[in-house]
Amino acid sequence: MIPRQGRLGLRILVALGVGLLTACGGPRLAQKLEPLSGTLQQQVDEQYTPGVVVLVRQADRDDTYLKAVGKLDLEQGTPLPEDALFRIASMTKPVTSVAAMLLVEQGAMGLDDPISKYLPEWRNPVVLGEPDPSSPGGYKTKPAQTPITVRHLLTHTSGLSYRFKQDALTALYVQAGITDGFEHTSRTPAEQSRALAALPLLHEPGTAYAYGLSTDVLGHLIETVSGQPLDRFFEERIFKPLGMKDTGFFVPLEKLSRLVTLYRRTPAGTLEKVPVTGQNVTEGPISYAPDFHYAGSKTYRSGGAGLVSTAPDYARFLLMLANGGEYEGVRLLKKETVDLMTSNQIGNLRAEFVSVGFGLGFGVQGDPTRTKDLGPVGSYFWSGIFNTTFWVDPQAKLIGIVLTQAWALDSPATDAIRTRIQSTLQQPTEEATR
Repeated sequence: MIPRQGRLGLRILVALGVGLLTACGGPRLAQKLEPLSGTLQQQVDEQYTPGVVVLVRQADRDDTYLKAVGKLDLEQGTPLPEDALFRIASMTKPVTSVAAMLLVEQGAMGLDDPISKYLPEWRNPVVLGEPDPSSPGGYKTKPAQTPITVRHLLTHTSGLSYRFKQDALTALYVQAGITDGFEHTSRTPAEQSRALAALPLLHEPGTAYAYGLSTDVLGHLIETVSGQPLDRFFEERIFKPLGMKDTGFFVPLEKLSRLVTLYRRTPAGTLEKVPVTGQNVTEGPISYAPDFHYAGSKTYRSGGAGLVSTAPDYARFLLMLANGGEYEGVRLLKKETVDLMTSNQIGNLRAEFVSVGFGLGFGVQGDPTRTKDLGPVGSYFWSGIFNTTFWVDPQAKLIGIVLTQAWALDSPATDAIRTRIQSTLQQPTEEATR
C-alpha cells in the first residue's frame, strides 16, 4: 500500500489484503491448492520477493494448506521454513484492537470514553484550520469540538495521521520527531503520545477516516489502563492463551535465525539486501530499519506496526476470530464483540485506500457489487507495509495468510498470490486438481 504521492502508504497495507473468499467444499485444501505452488515459485523467480509462506485454513474442520517457497536469506541460501518470522507491521493493528476490546469487555474502559479520561495530555486537542503561511506548519488551528474517544482510535476517525502519508501534518510530524513505528527510535509510547497531543489533528474527531497513528496511541492507552507494558499484556491476555509462541515486538536471540532477511526491489527489478547498520533507512517520506526488532533501544512498542510473527502463530489469532472469539476451548472475546469489531463502524465515511467499510481494527467488505475482487460481503482483512496480508471469511470460516518480505512500494506479489488462491478455490474440483 505504498502508492505514489496520492496513494501513499496504504496500498501494501490494505489493497493487497482484500480477500478471498469462498467456501471450499470438495477436496481438502492441501490438495485443492497444490497448483498454487507454481505461482509462489514464479513470484520468487521473478524477484518480487525472496520467499513466501502461505497458510489457508478451514476453521470448522482440521483442513490446512501451508506452503513455504524461496529463501530466508538469498546470500546464504537458507531455505524459508514454514515457521519463519516475518515483520507483520500493520497486521499488528488487529491484535491491539482485540486487546482494547478485552479491556472494554471487562469494564476497564468504555468505547465512547474520551481518551483524556486516561491520558490527560489529550484534554484539549486542536484541529487544523485554514491555510496560513504565517502560522506554524502553514495552517491556523482551532479547538476540537469533540473529544477523541476509544472508538475513534479503533476506527481511525481520531484525526491522527501517519508521517509518511505526505498530508498537511507531515511537516509537523517530522519536526516533532514522530515515528511511524517501524524504525529505530529512543522514544517510549508515552513520549510519542504526548508529542502527538501537542500537535493539531487532521480533522475533527469522528467526522472523517484518516489512516494513521491512532492504533499506536491505542496501544499506549492499553498500557495505561491495564498497568502493563503492551508486550506483557499481549503475552498474558492473547498470545499465551492462544498458544502463540512466536509472536512479539522484539525477537530473542535464540529465534533470530528464523527472522526473514529484508530485501528491496531495485529499479532494475532485482532484489538487494537492505543494509543492516543500526541506523534507519530513508526512502522518500518513509523511514524504516530492518533490525529494529532485535537491535537498538527497543523502547517503542508500536501498537500499530511493531509485531513479528509466523503464519502458524497468526493463524491461531485469526481462527479465534473466525470461531467467534474462541479457539481450542479458550474464549478470548464474546461472539457479539467479534461481530461488532468485524462489521462496518464508520457509516458512509470513506475509508481511504480501502474503498469499503471499516470496523474496529479491520477493513470490512460491505459492497455486494465487489465480491469478485474483495470477496464475499462480511469478509474482513488487513495487511502490512513489508508485504504481508490476511483475510477472514466468517461465513465459510476460512482464513488466509500470505507473508512475503520485500520492501517494494508497488510490489504485486501479495496481490497476485491472493488472487490465485481465490480463483483456485472457485474452480471445479476436477479442474483445480488436474
